[in-house]
Amino acid sequence: MTTSSTAPPKPIVLAFATAKGGMGKTTLSVIVASYMHYKMGVKAAILDVDGSQLSVYNQRLREAENLSEEGKLRLMERQEKEGIDAYQILSGYPGDVPKLLKHLPDGTQLVFVDLPGNIEIVGYDLALKEVDLLIVPMETSEYSVTTGFQYLSAIKQIGLLPLTNCWILWNKYKPSRDGAQADQLEEVFQSHGFQCLKSRVPARDSYQDPANRSTLFAMPTPYLRNSGLKDLFSELEDIIQKITPNK
Repeated sequence: MTTSSTAPPKPIVLAFATAKGGMGKTTLSVIVASYMHYKMGVKAAILDVDGSQLSVYNQRLREAENLSEEGKLRLMERQEKEGIDAYQILSGYPGDVPKLLKHLPDGTQLVFVDLPGNIEIVGYDLALKEVDLLIVPMETSEYSVTTGFQYLSAIKQIGLLPLTNCWILWNKYKPSRDGAQADQLEEVFQSHGFQCLKSRVPARDSYQDPANRSTLFAMPTPYLRNSGLKDLFSELEDIIQKITPNK
């Protein structure tokens, strides 16, 4: 019996992260991971290393415990017809990320890291060094912009990630309120070497509905219409295809 010396492809590691809470990083992680895994056929996983909360990990436990009979049937049918199981969610602290990445299921292609909002936490730098694509969700409010700018500036100064792999995402966006300001801010960001995604995700109360940000199912199609999320999925897919994972 011979064994291949070729190592399996390393997954792309993506993080929605910033130093300010309430920007939607966890919600975006779940929504995008679920869509990529259940709809696009990309084998995903989430590392929940926001150790003080573990909101994604605990959400999965609640979902599994409270799953209706209809939901159980849907899971069984999906597994039998499409061979798609629920994606893996592992928990820990930021410093555990290098170790957790070694315990992912075979064939994992895309890993989302849900980081704490405090970059001073021990091991945060170790986690960030493993990230291939960093998305910084931001609102146009002064505090959000200042915090996000400082966060990206710190990453630039320390050199934890190349800026070509860092992107700003306008989240909770209202065109009539934020459009002109976002355009002006993008020019400022670009002058400092920071790039912005073309996608802008509107504010939607429905994103907080557990059924719409499930770890077991993709967001229902009706909620994707005019949500900005389909544009985000497509743009991220294009960027991911151009990234070479960290060695």
